[in-house]
Amino acid sequence: MIAALAALDRGDEAFWRGDRPVAVQAWREALAGAVACPEVECRAVEAMAHLRLVRREGNLAPLWHEGAWTRALSACPLTVPLCVLAEADRRLTVPAYAGGDVASVPELVAPLRSDAVLGPAADARHTLAIARGGVGAPVSPNASAPGMARGIATLGRAEPPDPGTWTLAIGVTAAPYAGVGGFVRFVDPDLAGGGHRLTLAAGADSWGQASAAIGLGLRVPASPTLSVAYQHTTAWHWVGGTPAGLRLDRLDSGATVAFARGAWTAWGGVSSIVAIPSARVAEPTAGIAQWLDPSVTAVGPQVGVRVSDSDRRASVTLAAKAPLELADGSPHPWISLDARARLPLGRVELAGRVLAEAAPGEAVWYLQPALGGTTLLRGLPYGRFRSEVLAAAQVESRLQVVGPLHLAGFVDAAWCDGPHASVGGGLRLVLPPERDNVTRVDVAWSPDGWGVVLGFGEAF
Repeated sequence: MIAALAALDRGDEAFWRGDRPVAVQAWREALAGAVACPEVECRAVEAMAHLRLVRREGNLAPLWHEGAWTRALSACPLTVPLCVLAEADRRLTVPAYAGGDVASVPELVAPLRSDAVLGPAADARHTLAIARGGVGAPVSPNASAPGMARGIATLGRAEPPDPGTWTLAIGVTAAPYAGVGGFVRFVDPDLAGGGHRLTLAAGADSWGQASAAIGLGLRVPASPTLSVAYQHTTAWHWVGGTPAGLRLDRLDSGATVAFARGAWTAWGGVSSIVAIPSARVAEPTAGIAQWLDPSVTAVGPQVGVRVSDSDRRASVTLAAKAPLELADGSPHPWISLDARARLPLGRVELAGRVLAEAAPGEAVWYLQPALGGTTLLRGLPYGRFRSEVLAAAQVESRLQVVGPLHLAGFVDAAWCDGPHASVGGGLRLVLPPERDNVTRVDVAWSPDGWGVVLGFGEAF
């Protein structure tokens, strides 16, 4: 039991330090040692190891860990001090709808805080509970205490550094005007345990709109992050309020290097656009050479800066790019300002966004800012309105109803080729880890039409 507990502590310290591969290996050693041990205290270590591994083994991990920690805890009475710490870990780790209760942890561990051996471990859980919205005052664990306490003392704050575990989502998607299809999304925020972030996403619907994106953020020495992204997009061209056909096949890609210091993140790099307007859809006899002949091939710089708070509840992003056509050097400038904020109020969360985009002097319609789609002016197809300048404001209220089910109501207002607005509501299925695993269904109405949106992730 002593060896298993030591491995658990070693993993906790490594996890708070940001050395996640070492943490996972240590937790697995703790689990193996605890399973082979008949002592009741080993059931506590077993449960704690399972609860920790969920943080690193993906959003499907509860499927194979939850039953194991439940059985271990059922054989671990709260009259055993180590079992109290294991139960505290359960209340801290699992969502409220699955039995988690962060606010009760300070009271649960209070009798152990005066214990000469387990006191520092109890202090660490008390402090972590306060950081997550519990009731009470934080304490300052000392660096000579067990794993989690050492990690908190070394880091200087209760919560371990992000990122968390990977997420996989596969589902059905719906777009305004009865577009239906599917999507798949995979995010690993800590690829190979090195802080590298990988994002893979693809989706398509019966409207003929499809997109695929590959993003890779590499953390390299001196703390910059190198990102490479690729995206493919199709869209309908609207003329006089009616769709004029599938009009473009656009490939966007880019590479950036980002530096982060405290609340600030700045990046710069290269962006490119290759676009093949499918006006040739109206010419079915056109040769394949015409289809493959791009009308725009542009490459140029892109830069950006973001400032956000430590809880990631508010951020302001300013970004710009200026690709130049390879054929004649014609510029395609683009600039955006995106400010977002979230305000938790108990079971309700208020979210707001202000967005401004401009493509000054841009005459090419498919390079202009656009309204519609699944995130902005919901209820209308993407590209329903376009102009050189877009300004929008969005407000959304999200209410937890029961378990992972949330309700939302929203208002979107925008100026893009005139004033536009939409109102609506929807359902959310919010699963751990919440920031990366949200499935939503929205119904929105505007004077220009209405539609149902089914997608992955919050609109903003």
